[in-house]
Amino acid sequence: MLEARRKKIAIVTGANGGIGRVLIKWLEKGGVRCICVDKEGIPSDNFLLCDLSQQTEVQNLIDIISSKFKMIDLLFNVAGIGIYKKIEDLTVKEWNDSLAINLSAPYILLKGLLPLLKKSNNPLVVNFGSGMGVEPTAERIAYCTSKFGLRGLSLSLSKEFRNEDVKIVLLTLGSIMTNFGTGGLGLRKRLAENGKKYLMPDEVVKKVIEIINSPTVKPEYVMYPQGYLSGS
Repeated sequence: MLEARRKKIAIVTGANGGIGRVLIKWLEKGGVRCICVDKEGIPSDNFLLCDLSQQTEVQNLIDIISSKFKMIDLLFNVAGIGIYKKIEDLTVKEWNDSLAINLSAPYILLKGLLPLLKKSNNPLVVNFGSGMGVEPTAERIAYCTSKFGLRGLSLSLSKEFRNEDVKIVLLTLGSIMTNFGTGGLGLRKRLAENGKKYLMPDEVVKKVIEIINSPTVKPEYVMYPQGYLSGS
């Protein structure tokens, strides 16, 4: 239950993704007003369009949120991009997009929305990381680099805010049964049929709800499916 979070305001990026949709459903069920962010969809008071690879759009998003709300309570940086290629095949644009979406956007959003977060009685920021931000993996240099950076950002900020009310949490995840990354959901289902293990979005969101409801939080939580990163 999210009784303590009623009438709270949450910003959720990656709203159309597998985790984002489930997270929004559970937050709204608990009485939280969700401001959903994605690059595609029908704009509304609760759904804002933003291409997180474009810094000007991210800043515009911050300006819109700041004009609509006096404070926000929760920021979930769920959005991400997974481009898995060798360096010879990876374009400069793909590299830049990976860093912009996976690393720069969470930084810019947190920096820009921090004044609103600090007005909350119990502000919480959850960044969605990856085991590939802990363990280097071949042929995934853009993704690994961006997630290593996100991990450094999150853990450093957790220390920076250790004497303040703003809580910064990194949720480090293994492979999830969503449409994310090269090959998408179809490939993941085929690999699952051959025995590969995946986290389910509901499992991930359950952990997020636990974090929200916890009176104290750790800087990092790790969730890996069985066999994750073996042989990487």
